[in-house]
Amino acid sequence: MAKQDRYRAAILWRIIRHLPEIRALLTSEEKQSLNDHYQQYKKEDSSQKKSLARELRDLLGPRRPAYPAMLGIAGMIIWTVLLVYHGVEYPDKKLLRFYIFQPLLLAALAPFSIYLLSNVERRLYFRLDVRPESLLHSILAFTALTMLLASINQDWLPSSPRMDLFHLILWITGIGIAPLFEEIAFRQWLPSKIGRDPHWLGHATSALIFTAAHVPTTLDPEMAAYYWLCGFTLSALRIQTDSLLWPFLVHAAANVAIALAI
Repeated sequence: MAKQDRYRAAILWRIIRHLPEIRALLTSEEKQSLNDHYQQYKKEDSSQKKSLARELRDLLGPRRPAYPAMLGIAGMIIWTVLLVYHGVEYPDKKLLRFYIFQPLLLAALAPFSIYLLSNVERRLYFRLDVRPESLLHSILAFTALTMLLASINQDWLPSSPRMDLFHLILWITGIGIAPLFEEIAFRQWLPSKIGRDPHWLGHATSALIFTAAHVPTTLDPEMAAYYWLCGFTLSALRIQTDSLLWPFLVHAAANVAIALAI
């Protein structure tokens, strides 16, 4: 079997391997062989991966589905309406407006970030993987991330006033959806531009950019270190689970947990 054929088979296997009826058709040796070929595929350069994505387009669907654009446009319209409404109804709450509408903007833009992924990447990295090791890595990452976020917000946690329900819903919506944009951008798109899988150097560099994106908070060296550790924790989870779904869920859950604690 040619290398391209082995890679195609390995990619399709990774996408559908959670189906019991498919697993029952293969022997342990065949499964291991497909997993080995997938690991080899991950080490290929971006041009090779793009070539395979084009070849699999007919099987996996169009490269640019319409639904992310429709969701993104709707999100931007809603964000604009809410921003105008908030400015009229709460003219004195400028700082609160900044903290709430910044993540809401990322949440509105999040669907557009899906276009940073190829059709193969969308299917590979957003599949539901419930293997015990993936669950364990996710629990550990959630614990670490929550502790880091608590350290970042330690000065705010004891003294911050409770938000009313309207502002709390807006804030949780923003910080719950915005991680989709951040995980695609910082845990896949940027690292893939720097090196090949598992491209630890790319992830370490991306974590630095993730840290810089949280200015002015990261002007404090201690806070910058915390944010870098947050980014690298999520990068480690991305590599260990070979998924973007788990980092997104862990990131969103940790954000919401801290918000509810506040």
